[in-house]
Order: sequence, then C-alpha cells, then structure tokens
Amino acid sequence: MNTDLEELKKINTKLITPLIVLSATAVVSVFTFFKHYPVGEWIVIVFVSVVIFLVIGLITEKMIAKFLDINYEKALAEKLEAERLEEEARAAMEAESSAGEDVDNMEVHDIPQ
Repeated sequence: MNTDLEELKKINTKLITPLIVLSATAVVSVFTFFKHYPVGEWIVIVFVSVVIFLVIGLITEKMIAKFLDINYEKALAEKLEAERLEEEARAAMEAESSAGEDVDNMEVHDIPQ
C-alpha cells in the first residue's frame, strides 16, 4: 500500500498545459491555414488560440493536481486508520491473553451434593 501512496505523489502534472496548448493550437492553425486566411489574421487567430488554450490548460492542470492531492490525502488517511485499527486489535489480543493468564483455573474439588 505504501507504493500506491508513492505513485500518487509521483504523478507529474506539469506536462498537461503544454500538451493542451500545443495540440489545440496545432488543430486551429492547420484549420485556418487550409481555409486560406490571410497571414495577418492567421497570426492573430493562432496567438489568441494559444492564450485561450493556455488558460484552459492551466485550469485543467490545477484541477487535476488538486484532485490528486485529495486522493493522496485520502489514501494516507486510510492507511493511518488501518494501522490504528491493527494496533488496537493487537492491544486487545494482548490484553485478552494477559487477562487469561491472571485468572486461576478453578477446579471444583468439593461440590456438595
């Protein structure tokens, strides 16, 4: 279970924004190029699309990072709860075994009939 926690913490979200920006802007630029937009308009459209998709990418990256942090904290809390329950069970078993040793065997020798 410890490896699951480490894997949750290792996930890199830094590449989400560039991936969104580059892929979406590439689609927009190819579309506008094949529609034969003038070069001035084409540059403005591509620049505006870069800015728009940069904002979208940053928002998406922050949302995913927050989601991963929440999942990491939840997994950590579950791990700590499992350890606490295991420790309580171990303490209860030790108390039960030590309580069993304190009680003498009661043998019935003289039972009035």
